[in-house]
Amino acid sequence: MVLDDLNLIIRDIREAHKKDSESAPQTTVADELKENLEAVENFKGSRDEKLVVLYCKQLGINYKNLSDEEFRWLIRILQKSKKTGTPISQRKKR
Repeated sequence: MVLDDLNLIIRDIREAHKKDSESAPQTTVADELKENLEAVENFKGSRDEKLVVLYCKQLGINYKNLSDEEFRWLIRILQKSKKTGTPISQRKKR
């Protein structure tokens, strides 16, 4: 019985303070990243294009509005990162 009372009190407090600026957002950064990764997974294009799409989604940039020059610059910038190297070893197997 006490648990039911506590749940009602907590729900009322949550509803009363839902719009407060200190309230936690409805979606977390992890949820947004998961959604963006799923969208990029379905994107048809090269690995570099997928990276550009992912970064654009994370930054709130509409990928379709990028000019060809802007796209090429983003690719060049991403290629400078050590973390965006090729996922498969380029060494020949002997």
